[in-house]
Amino acid sequence: LAPQLFEASSSSYTYVLADVGTRDAIIIDPVLEMVPRDTRLLRELGLSLRYAVNTHCHADHVTGSGALRAALGCRSAISRESGASADVLLNDGDELHFGAF
Repeated sequence: LAPQLFEASSSSYTYVLADVGTRDAIIIDPVLEMVPRDTRLLRELGLSLRYAVNTHCHADHVTGSGALRAALGCRSAISRESGASADVLLNDGDELHFGAF
């Protein structure tokens, strides 16, 4: 399961990856303004959000991850090299595990 979501004003794509067997999921590059949409989608699909992952450091993504963390209890993740704060600071080659992935 991997829906691609779009936020028009910032032309940003957000992705949800999920293990349909365990219902564990991650969200990649969430946008703050779309957190209500994303939480609704996760709940409708019966998914448990494990990580909100950012591929780069933009304010709308980092604050979106923080809002999802507060709402759903997931952990935030971003590259250590970004200089941003997160629960998980990733280095080249690191892996995030969810479900069977």
